Amino acid sequence: MKQKQIFRNALTTIGQVIGSAAALFILYRFLIRTIGVERLGIWSLVLATTSVVTLANQGFSTSVTKFVAKYVAQEKSARVSALIQTTLLAIGPALATICLALYPLALWILKLVLPHARLAEARAILPYAFLSLWINIVGSILLAGLSGHELITHRNYVVLGGSALYLGLSCALVPGHGLLGLAYAQTLQTAASFLATWILLRRKIPRLPIIPHEWDQALFREMAGYGAHFQFITFTQAVREPVTKALLTKFGGLAATGLYDMASRWVFTFRELIVQANLVLVPTISSLRERDPGAIPAIYRESYRLVFFLAIPTFAFLLVLSPIVSHIWLGRYEPLFVEFVALLAAGWLVNILSNPAYVVDLGSGALRWVSVGCALTAILNPALGYFAGKYVNGAAVVGASVFSLMLGYTVVLVAYHLENRVPFAQLLPQHSAGIIFGSAAGLFIFLPYFGHAPLNALLSIRVAAALAAALLTIIIVPMWTHPMRKRLLGWVFAHLPA
Repeated sequence: MKQKQIFRNALTTIGQVIGSAAALFILYRFLIRTIGVERLGIWSLVLATTSVVTLANQGFSTSVTKFVAKYVAQEKSARVSALIQTTLLAIGPALATICLALYPLALWILKLVLPHARLAEARAILPYAFLSLWINIVGSILLAGLSGHELITHRNYVVLGGSALYLGLSCALVPGHGLLGLAYAQTLQTAASFLATWILLRRKIPRLPIIPHEWDQALFREMAGYGAHFQFITFTQAVREPVTKALLTKFGGLAATGLYDMASRWVFTFRELIVQANLVLVPTISSLRERDPGAIPAIYRESYRLVFFLAIPTFAFLLVLSPIVSHIWLGRYEPLFVEFVALLAAGWLVNILSNPAYVVDLGSGALRWVSVGCALTAILNPALGYFAGKYVNGAAVVGASVFSLMLGYTVVLVAYHLENRVPFAQLLPQHSAGIIFGSAAGLFIFLPYFGHAPLNALLSIRVAAALAAALLTIIIVPMWTHPMRKRLLGWVFAHLPA
């Protein structure tokens, strides 16, 4: 039964990421043609500036998932209700105060990096960015409650529905209101997602009142002990993107920031496709730590093998297609966009390969080396990014950010293997040579062609079909002959209804 639940959770997570990616793809094409890439850069920068508010939540959100799973395993429903209420009472008012305090700072940062002519638009959407972020963060506590019950399928439905609603509202409001329409759309979407999550969670926890009022000091201290450590990890992760975008805007301009945001969303979508499916194991590992800790090493080994099997060809494929995505989104081949995709793909690939170790550390509470790796990234990113932008160019800021990301998560991966005496040979699983060679071959054969081919050739149905078939053959054949393919399909078919 547990395996079937994990399978459903992982399958719907993949579906949610694909659906959200499709909505995002359509939305970006629409926004570029409606408001332009520079205004998209303003929106990206405002969201990055306000995203520092997420620091107030992430430790508690992860704590909710972990401790809800713990108390559900112990069949203590009253403590589950008290835990969620305590978290909401701790986060809601504190977060509102932080938003009000940070508003002048965010405005000052925007004045510092934005051209004066663009400041009025940024100032107009800033309050809505803070409001939607507050709703989204408080709502994430409720989503974490669903995840702790291993109702990740329900969470995925909420997230996917929110993506579809955001797309629809943006298409309706942006033509008449510009950037403000986008801000309205995001605020309405987060409010609707919050309401849907609250209804689902109250059905699962009948003890949960309509208005939270129960405060449990002991539960708060328990969560805070775990959450404080993770809060530091979140801080180091959250500051990376705002710092990168601010430096890129200063040294590269708003257009470069808009292109970077597009490239980041493109790469991060594929990263989420793999990582989010793997994160469904966090509550499972937390539960196993209470009942069967000896099973955790096997989960790590199989998780890493599967992530490696999927990540290498996936990232080669997204990089090869980046010139075509540039044509679709921008109407032209943009070398800087493709360069950003290549840099980000390298960085997030290392992040993905370290994710199984990261997930086990989260589930078991062993966060020391995760903190060290993330702190290293947070320190190097602004230091290297500033000098790269000042003495090289704006694109070098992204290169510095990627280098710091890779180095930090390499520390997480290596430390896990050393502390748990896992052989480093497992980092290159058996039968992986064909996947590596096929992915590299597809990359080096097709990326130069797509990068220089005329647009009319790319739009030719016959040429596109032939090239896509050839590319997929080169990448998929090694995957098809890999033993993991047979095991993966066997696992899928074993859990499908008869």
